[in-house]
Amino acid sequence: MTFENITSVLVLLGLGGLLGNYFRILWERKNSALLQKQEVKETRYKCIIMLMLSMLDFEKNKSMLHKHGREYIQNIKDLKDEIIMEWNYMILFASEEVLISMGKFIDTPSNESYRKVAIAMRKDLWGSSLSMKSIDKI
Repeated sequence: MTFENITSVLVLLGLGGLLGNYFRILWERKNSALLQKQEVKETRYKCIIMLMLSMLDFEKNKSMLHKHGREYIQNIKDLKDEIIMEWNYMILFASEEVLISMGKFIDTPSNESYRKVAIAMRKDLWGSSLSMKSIDKI
């Protein structure tokens, strides 16, 4: 091998290493952003689940709301206003299915509408779905 061949091989290896590192960094940034988005969505959904459960049985769950920093919720109207505010915030990250089912829950809170929201959230977070029939069997 001549000096020129050795130099060419070393240059190509160096460029390959640089390109490989560049693409790895881009991939890690994208994955990090997706993971952060997923964590925020999961945290918000857990909070919303707590609010919806409280809407279904306010007196029973009022102390739980206060324990989790929602002392300002004193009655069912305050709670509904909080859920509506959360729904407006959800526009930033929730799927269309979650937003629609949440809107229906706000209009008519019930165990069935709660389950539909929870199933839509599960699908949005993890991509897996459950049917209402499956939940009823549990």
